[in-house]
Amino acid sequence: MSNTKLSTTITFLSFLPVTFFAIWTEIDFESLSAYLREDGPFENASAALFLLSSISFIIFTYRNSLLKSKPASAYFMVTSWALLMFIFMGEEISWGQRIFNIPSPESFKNINIQNEINLHNMKFMDEYLGGKYRWLSVMMIMTGLLLPLLALSSRGNNLIQRFHFPVSPLQYAPLFIGAYLYGRYYTPLVGSSASEVREFLMALGMFAFAVTGAIFPHTLFREQPSP
Repeated sequence: MSNTKLSTTITFLSFLPVTFFAIWTEIDFESLSAYLREDGPFENASAALFLLSSISFIIFTYRNSLLKSKPASAYFMVTSWALLMFIFMGEEISWGQRIFNIPSPESFKNINIQNEINLHNMKFMDEYLGGKYRWLSVMMIMTGLLLPLLALSSRGNNLIQRFHFPVSPLQYAPLFIGAYLYGRYYTPLVGSSASEVREFLMALGMFAFAVTGAIFPHTLFREQPSP
């Protein structure tokens, strides 16, 4: 299969999960919502995908021979992605609080909207930082669209290589942008349940991004390895 056909196929496949959830929501949201409950299959799947993404970014770091010739600071960006995905995994399941029946400390009950051990439901997120959904939206748009488009220019590509910032293949943009648009459109219609779908689609996009790096470790820097 040629590179063009492969790229087109991946882009098409990236549309499918978004299309699937949009159709399911339109046809029978009640049946979908049964799977979107707290600790439900999609929430647990999102946590698993974030964990696998974290592991894949670590593998990407280990396998990328270009980093071995760079200063130690060159590892910062990639290891930051691995750490961020691990944090997302923990936050998705409130760090196992419900799984292990860990009671919330009184200090958390006063500052956490859901009285749980996590950061994304802290009251200051809404009061001072505009809420968790705003930052997730920024991350999805930056990761899935803006940075991949920037990488297409020579100046942008030079910046990426200079700072060793991993960039998602543009073919995965439908997953990230679809997750953002799904949340924007359906949250006013069906409420907070739409956020579980959005987070699952985002986790799927991050997993595709990270696994690509683990399998093809020189693609995310838009740089070719030395012979």
